[in-house]
Amino acid sequence: MKQQEQEEITRDEIKKEFQLERMILFSDAVFAIVITLMAIEIKISEDIELNTETLAKSLVHLLPTLLAYIVSFVFIGSIWYQHLKMFSLLKDYDKGLVIRNMLLLFFIGLFPFSATLITRAKGQMIPFFMYLFMILFCIIAQYILYNYIVNNSSIRINTDMSEHKTELRKRKIAVVGFSTAAVLIMVTYLLIPQPELKNLSMLWMMAFPIVFKIMTRKKKPATE
Repeated sequence: MKQQEQEEITRDEIKKEFQLERMILFSDAVFAIVITLMAIEIKISEDIELNTETLAKSLVHLLPTLLAYIVSFVFIGSIWYQHLKMFSLLKDYDKGLVIRNMLLLFFIGLFPFSATLITRAKGQMIPFFMYLFMILFCIIAQYILYNYIVNNSSIRINTDMSEHKTELRKRKIAVVGFSTAAVLIMVTYLLIPQPELKNLSMLWMMAFPIVFKIMTRKKKPATE
């Protein structure tokens, strides 16, 4: 009887591991497809007859698209790496995990649209704000997922979580700080009457890493 129970437990563990692996593979596929779709946008128009002069102009014209691709690639790559580390803590899954993971993938899937919009609508701030808030929503969704994994002992492996809780606190500060910076940029942009000075609203984003560094700085132990 004990051997039969042990075999059933083993089968259940294998089944859970397989189902969790399916979730990871599905998530990886979404990340890969999103990056591929953004790379497809980097193309020279077929209507242009290429020669030395037109090629140079076309490449210069593609610089905003390349820049948006590089920024998006770095950000999505970072999200994927953090996703990989988070899922290495799991031994099981539940409905809450699936919903939170799908929420993150939903916003990741919108990146090709926002990246294309910001490159085609040159000089307009609405596409930029959409791109900025898309990054913000991804950060928030990732924090929600990470918080669920760290604080749900029934689906994660039994290990010391002190380091992860410290990292979770840093991400919470990052979410609050980035949200504040994004709102301040938008409000400042709307309040500045001179069109030529509106871009100064972006200075709020420069303050974000400074404040984040101060808020997450480790306190030195008091000396006797």
